[in-house]
Amino acid sequence: MELYIKKWWGNYVGGCDDTFLLLDYFGSQKQSNLELSKILSDIHLNTLLKENSVNGGDVYFSINESYEPHFDMAIDVIIDLSAILLESIKNGKVDIKELDPNSKYSNFFSISTSKDDAMLLLSGLNKFINAPQEYELADFMDESELEELVGDCKEISGILTNCISQM
Repeated sequence: MELYIKKWWGNYVGGCDDTFLLLDYFGSQKQSNLELSKILSDIHLNTLLKENSVNGGDVYFSINESYEPHFDMAIDVIIDLSAILLESIKNGKVDIKELDPNSKYSNFFSISTSKDDAMLLLSGLNKFINAPQEYELADFMDESELEELVGDCKEISGILTNCISQM
């Protein structure tokens, strides 16, 4: 099954260290049907999105009591998670090996969501689209790279918005 998000995945979307950490999160899940609300809660993104404090917010998850990996930038996670949610909606499931052929994980998973949770994630993506220069991520990209990322995010946001409106 070809990735629906193939057009965007692996360049600026799905192409950073935070991506691999997010895939570790998905790979470490025991169940294959995941709720977006639980994912947002597990990685401590729900509060940051609700309080509009994504930029500079601490996003992490627990693998076990002694290991809590932290993401570099919450906006990376929002962008990648939006694309992965879109993949799950369009193809019904996500194959980790399609997202990262070198992954040590080989599981499939799907993400179910309420309209509210999907809108919460989408609002975080749209805030980045509308003011990308306000995010730390902009410091690591030149203007044309940032423009390309924002363009990709706009396309993902538009399709995701249509999907959510049909829920």
